[in-house]
Amino acid sequence: MALRVVFGILLLVLVAQQAAAGGSGGKERRWPKELKEDFQFELRNIYSNRQNGSRYNFLTKYRYPSSSEAFDFHEAEEIILKFVPAGGMGIKGDAFTEVLSLAIAKALWAKFNLVGLSFRIEVQGMSSDVRSHYASTVTVGDIEPWVSLVNNFPGCDGMDTDEGNKACRIYPILNGKDRDLAAIAAKKAGKHDKPKYCDFCG
Repeated sequence: MALRVVFGILLLVLVAQQAAAGGSGGKERRWPKELKEDFQFELRNIYSNRQNGSRYNFLTKYRYPSSSEAFDFHEAEEIILKFVPAGGMGIKGDAFTEVLSLAIAKALWAKFNLVGLSFRIEVQGMSSDVRSHYASTVTVGDIEPWVSLVNNFPGCDGMDTDEGNKACRIYPILNGKDRDLAAIAAKKAGKHDKPKYCDFCG
């Protein structure tokens, strides 16, 4: 009897050790059937003639049904950029950011086979009529929304030089000139909000 008790105790200790070490008794651990796979990308420092001149960040996060449904995110980028110029995809230039973000989210949802999507637009304060940064987020399906953080717009000092901020983009090319902003957009901006020259313009 005592021997059986000792054997039982040793067996329990062995099982506990295997569990603590993540062991499975020598068997390979099976990959779970349920899997959530997300992808995200960002388009930052996008200057537009919307709302009399605004500087945007476009943040996109989505969830695939499976890896086999993955697609080149540049396809989604092309859809977003069609909305950026005032009047783009039929959205008026003075439309609220909420209207713009909802329209873009609907376009992405209609185009791609997704189980979840969270799309966020951040607008830099002083580049529009509002002095503080603000944002609009649209979330649909099975995915966590973008966390509401302080909008991330880098410092703009020196952007009025040829060296400028090489990450900036301007949509559309305004005033018919390759690297100039519309006068009304430049006037709306703070002193260092917009470049007079952009080394990379879409």
